[in-house]
Amino acid sequence: MGACQESDEEMAGRQVGGPEPPNPYQAQQLKDMLRQVADTTGQTFSGELPDDPAFIYHSEVACRAVEIMRRHLQQPPWEYFHAVQAAFYLEACNINAAAELIRLAEPFNMKSDVMTELLTSEAVIEATRAKFERARKLGANALPSILLDTGEGPKLVCGGWVTAEYLRRYLEARIKLAHGPAH
Repeated sequence: MGACQESDEEMAGRQVGGPEPPNPYQAQQLKDMLRQVADTTGQTFSGELPDDPAFIYHSEVACRAVEIMRRHLQQPPWEYFHAVQAAFYLEACNINAAAELIRLAEPFNMKSDVMTELLTSEAVIEATRAKFERARKLGANALPSILLDTGEGPKLVCGGWVTAEYLRRYLEARIKLAHGPAH
């Protein structure tokens, strides 16, 4: 695909089990899922879950932090999003912990007191949940879900883990159908 393609991200949460720490069966399900993702994508994962009794596998708080960083940076917060993903998948950090999200925001000149306040802000919570609902309405019910807007509103391209090569070929074909060859 051409270098001039514009991209953005929308957040949608994922939760296994209830709003409490995973039980041993759920923890094993999560580890199996991470192993399947690694096998499918070739990506490296620690294969571990955070060693924190307060850990819950639900991404709403992390998605709030990404929304906060979008507003702070006034652009899609790809670098922060990558840092959050790496903290969870590579370092097994609890990305539901405010202290971890604040630590990850420090390189972007986000003040810790501002991040702390905004993580519980009704405006940020409502904006994040609205994005979750929008994603569900578009059919995004697996992570990651890739949406493509070729001028007629976003459409679901794929849901779930696929290889980069598959995704590249698929997106090029969709863009070509909509606009002719990608530049």
